[in-house]
Amino acid sequence: MRSPLARCVAASALAVVLIGGASGCAALPSASSPVPTSTASTPGPTPSVTAPTSEPSATPEPTQTPSGGFGGFAGEELAQICVDATLSAFPADVSFTIGDTRIEQRLVSPEWLVLVPAQASGLEAQAQCTIGGSPSAPVLGMSSASLEPLPEEQIENLIRGENEGGDR
Repeated sequence: MRSPLARCVAASALAVVLIGGASGCAALPSASSPVPTSTASTPGPTPSVTAPTSEPSATPEPTQTPSGGFGGFAGEELAQICVDATLSAFPADVSFTIGDTRIEQRLVSPEWLVLVPAQASGLEAQAQCTIGGSPSAPVLGMSSASLEPLPEEQIENLIRGENEGGDR
């Protein structure tokens, strides 16, 4: 049997834990707030186009998108070079989604990291390449066929030119 004082202390401790837990839960939605901010940023460029002060930030994005935006390469061209380099390493039923290709500029040569999403044998797969040179003479550095997409940490390593031997 506990004394009334012990019960009061226990109840106070429980209240502190519950309030502290609720505060911790409240912090989680704040962490997910950047996602809506990103979503809000997507419509943001439309008003930016009308606002003269925001035009400089809208200008660099379209500069990379057109043909030749990747050191003279078009994005589809880099994706196709990577698909051609890795196709034989995938199962026969592979299907690439070239329109969803991720291209990152690297800090080392070859200059471009190209990640082409694919489906192979019912799995999410990915063609992974580093490409440099020019459209008339492309230079293929690394080429890899993976039955799972690279983790973001490994992508960052590849951008810096680290762990290109396949170590994760």
